[in-house]
Amino acid sequence: MKKNLITLAVASTLATAMVSAPAFADTSNVTVYGVASLSYDLTNNGAIGTNQVSSNQSRLGLKGSEDLGDGLSAVWQIEQQINIDNSTTKGNTFASRNSFLGLSSGSAGTFILGRHDTPYKIASRSFDVFADSIADNRSLMGGASLVTWGANNAITTNAIPTTASAGASFDGRQGDVVAYISPAMSGFTGAIAYVAGAEGATAAGTTKGSAWSLAGLYGNGPLSVNLGYEAHDLGTAPGTVGGSAAFSGKKESAWKVGAGYTMDALTVNAVYERTTDNLGSAANALFGTALAADTDVFGHNSWYLSGKYSFGNDAVKLAYTKMDNMNAALGADTGAKQVSVGYDHNLSKRTSLYGLYTKLSNGTNAQFGLSGVSTGAPAASGAGVGVSAWSFGMKHTF
Repeated sequence: MKKNLITLAVASTLATAMVSAPAFADTSNVTVYGVASLSYDLTNNGAIGTNQVSSNQSRLGLKGSEDLGDGLSAVWQIEQQINIDNSTTKGNTFASRNSFLGLSSGSAGTFILGRHDTPYKIASRSFDVFADSIADNRSLMGGASLVTWGANNAITTNAIPTTASAGASFDGRQGDVVAYISPAMSGFTGAIAYVAGAEGATAAGTTKGSAWSLAGLYGNGPLSVNLGYEAHDLGTAPGTVGGSAAFSGKKESAWKVGAGYTMDALTVNAVYERTTDNLGSAANALFGTALAADTDVFGHNSWYLSGKYSFGNDAVKLAYTKMDNMNAALGADTGAKQVSVGYDHNLSKRTSLYGLYTKLSNGTNAQFGLSGVSTGAPAASGAGVGVSAWSFGMKHTF
C-alpha cells in the first residue's frame, strides 16, 4: 500500500511513498532517478496492422530534501517524461510529470504545491498489473477526456462522443495542485488535493475549471483497500479542467474502491468505479444531439479484475476490464471490455523483460482505443471495431 503513496507523501515515515525511486535522505541532497521502458509492439486497429518501437512512460527525474530541524524537511521533485523511441515527438516537456515543492513532517504529514497525480488516480494504480504498458487499464477506466488539444492549445473534440467517457479525465496528472497527505496511522493514510483554475487572466465570458480529489489508503499485511473520490467544476477557458466553451456551469464526479490481497505467490486485485455528470447541453453543442440540459451523458460503471502469480524470477499475469454502457441517449451499446495476458521475467531487481497480448472489444456504438500511456497505442478505426496488440518489452529502473 505504501508504494501507492510514493509521490504525494514524501514524508520520512513513508520511506517509499508516491514515486517509485530511492527515498529522501535526512540532509540536503539531490537524487537522479528514472525509468527506461521500451517495447516492440504489433498492433491492429480493426483496419490495418502496424509494428513499431514504443516508449512506455519512460522518465527522468531529480529530487531532494533538506533537514530543517525539529522533524521538518523541505522536499522537492522535478520529473519529466521522455519518449525515448522518438525524441522529436511530444512528451519531452520539462517537468511534465510529478514536479513539486513542499514541507514534510513525520508527525504532521506532507504539504506540496506543483504538478502531481491526483489522489483519485493514485488510489487504484497499484492494482493494475499492466500499468504503464499498452495493456494499461486506463483505456476503459479513469475517464477518457472528451476534449483533446490541437496546435497552440486549440480545442478540438473527438469525432463521436463514444471515444470518450468523461468531460475531463479523472485518472489524471494536474497542474496548479495544492495537496496534503497525512502520516500513516495504523495502516491508514489520507490524501486531499485541490486543482486551481488556469493561470493568468481568462478571456471575457470564460471560466476557470477546478477540481477536488481525495483518497483513503489502508494496508495491513497482505491486504490493501483504497477509496477515491474526485469532483470537477468544468471550465470554459483553454488549459483548465474541462477547457471547452460548451462546459459552462457543468459538473462531473467519480468514486471508486479497490482492493488487493497477496497469498504467498499469488496476488489478486479488484476495482469498481462509478462516474456521473450533468453534461447534457454540452453534448448538444459538441455533437448536435438533443439532450436535456442536465442529462447524465457519460455516467457509467467500470470493473477491473487482475491476478499475478510469481515463481522464481518469473510471473504470469491476467486482467479483465469492463466499462458498462453510458447513460445518455448517444446510442445503445456504448460499453467495451478488455482482456490482457502477460509474462514477466526479472533479470535483476531493476531490469526485466516482458511479453503481453491485449484485446479491447467495443460495443456497436463505442470507439475506444488502447491506453495512451504507450506511444504505440492505437485508436479503433471505427465504432464497434476492436483493437488488439502484442507487446514485447524491456524495463530498467534507476
